[in-house]
Amino acid sequence: MKTKWLTVFAGAVTAVVLVSLAMGFAAPDGSVGDKPTAGSTPSASESASAKPTPTADPAPDPARAALAPESVRGAWPGHPRKVTVKGKKVNWCPAVRITGEAEAVRVFGKKAVDAAACTAVRFIFEKRYSRLSIPRKSYKRSAFDFVLPALTSETANSYYRPRINTFVADPGSIAARDALGLVLLRGDGIRGKHNSAGSGRVYYGKPFTTRGYKDRAVWINPKWSTVAISLDYSKSQPRIAAKLTADASVPVFNTAEKRDDMLTVATSATYLLRHGGGTKWAIGAWTVTTNTIGFSPLKVN
Repeated sequence: MKTKWLTVFAGAVTAVVLVSLAMGFAAPDGSVGDKPTAGSTPSASESASAKPTPTADPAPDPARAALAPESVRGAWPGHPRKVTVKGKKVNWCPAVRITGEAEAVRVFGKKAVDAAACTAVRFIFEKRYSRLSIPRKSYKRSAFDFVLPALTSETANSYYRPRINTFVADPGSIAARDALGLVLLRGDGIRGKHNSAGSGRVYYGKPFTTRGYKDRAVWINPKWSTVAISLDYSKSQPRIAAKLTADASVPVFNTAEKRDDMLTVATSATYLLRHGGGTKWAIGAWTVTTNTIGFSPLKVN
């Protein structure tokens, strides 16, 4: 996939898959909310897809593919050492690093700017990469309620809720899926008793459920770049633009090799954050591009 403005971020993917639809993945590209100025966020990406020649997948091992392995238990396995975890609560802030923040610090102060960068990282790994990513046949509007508190009230009510309604009414629409800015994986048909992830891999558990990830993490190995901070003056009050790249992996089962694999999804994003006072920030707009998708043997960092 190509993007006009951001450098492609390949992450640690060992097997790059260039055709997203061949794996049943819809790249969540596009922007949402009050529009930023042209210089503050990248333009939407362009993608091309082609259908490979279908091949028969070996039948998955029912026992191995029923439940993700013990190694992916807990909250965000493989997280950076400086990230702290207490139960299900994850504090990303100690591992967040920023650059280009001087002007923003003069306007908002150091603590507030640090908090803005952390808000962007938190949104990626707690909203964009979530349990909702596992394919399902249909969606309830309430399934997206967890995203709304992170948004400004205007973005949530005027932009995001209508987009939820559009997607729930037609979950097969790639445009509607992309507009949500989340990683929403699509099943590429049924292989035996499991939903295919494409290229000979299946998601764990019964099709279109998260049962195969019960007491397991859906996403592992979160990684992200230094967050580039700048100011956006397109509104009456300045906002912070937080630009970063990131990736994470979802465990899947390799039916040919009878082993646990992982599907890695990489992101380039710019989030525009509105200050709510102190260290409080809400997201007013974003542009998100999925750059690289690939499979590799499962390994928790």
